[in-house]
Amino acid sequence: MSHDWIADINFFDLLDAEDARVAAEVRSKGCPDCGGRLDRADYPRKPRGGEVGVAGEVFSRRRSLCCAREGCRHRRTPPSLVFLGRRIYLAITVVIAAWRSGPTMPPPRRTVGRWRTWFATLRATPWWTVQQGRLWPPVESAEILPAAIVERLMAHHPLAEALVAALRIVTSWEAG
Repeated sequence: MSHDWIADINFFDLLDAEDARVAAEVRSKGCPDCGGRLDRADYPRKPRGGEVGVAGEVFSRRRSLCCAREGCRHRRTPPSLVFLGRRIYLAITVVIAAWRSGPTMPPPRRTVGRWRTWFATLRATPWWTVQQGRLWPPVESAEILPAAIVERLMAHHPLAEALVAALRIVTSWEAG
């Protein structure tokens, strides 16, 4: 992979469209606690992307839903391909920085180290057992995540498509 790959606004529009689709699917199911209607209750974000994801920094709202029924108000935040959990860096920045560090990576080394540790802890989860079964060849225990995921996907897809697919896999832990 080239360290010079930079996600453009079209890449982030694609991720945002997928986020909108997932949010609509979650909304259609209603509140998991009481069955009430889920309304949009987005919250502000100030994402960081560095040079690799500067175009994504325009996304200043994370999709979220809140039960409209008084007394419940249960919040549901659907998984996102733009944002990875509660991290301030964009999901693509986390994946690329944990995969390959280079001159376009803004996070400090300690932060990237924490991300790599987090990816390593995912190996011990049922989520990883399912994901590993979807990758070929199988990921060896010595291989580093998410590098192993991205490299397997790049064998079958152009870089941008492989990264979107990797984001789908990585962010699916939120849904599970």
